[in-house]
Amino acid sequence: MIVRIAAAVAILASFAVLGMPWGDSGAFRPTTAAAAPAATSTGGLQFSTSVDSQARPENPRTEFGDGTNTVWASFDFFDHDPNADVTALVRANGDDYREYKLDCCDSRNGRFAFPITKRGGGGDLPGAAYDVRVYVNSVEVAQGGFGVNGRGGLDNDGQSEDNDND
Repeated sequence: MIVRIAAAVAILASFAVLGMPWGDSGAFRPTTAAAAPAATSTGGLQFSTSVDSQARPENPRTEFGDGTNTVWASFDFFDHDPNADVTALVRANGDDYREYKLDCCDSRNGRFAFPITKRGGGGDLPGAAYDVRVYVNSVEVAQGGFGVNGRGGLDNDGQSEDNDND
């Protein structure tokens, strides 16, 4: 019995010795985590048919009537790198509708607005449920949505209204 206990102690002692670093290897020194770069944050998207000179929405809402040709998306931004790429994706009824490369945010904090218009040129935005996402260096920083009333919907966006399937 004493021999078994001595053997067990010898085995445990060898594991402890083999697991300990020799000299100053630094294996048990704490490391300092690198700070993550500051990331842009936003105050959320607001939508309106016009904005003032400081990019604040006038009469913000999420539902727009038939005959709306421009909806402005606006947002506050914080801790922004002015050299970052800012883009927006607008989806309508679940499908990609328009992409924007935004000339946004030449300071670290502020407010920005951009117009959402009919793809392919002027005219009324088609009736649809719109989802807007803003990205900074391909990372989503804001998301919101609005709706435009209308009967034509996206089916008639720039296409013939002849649906008789000849």
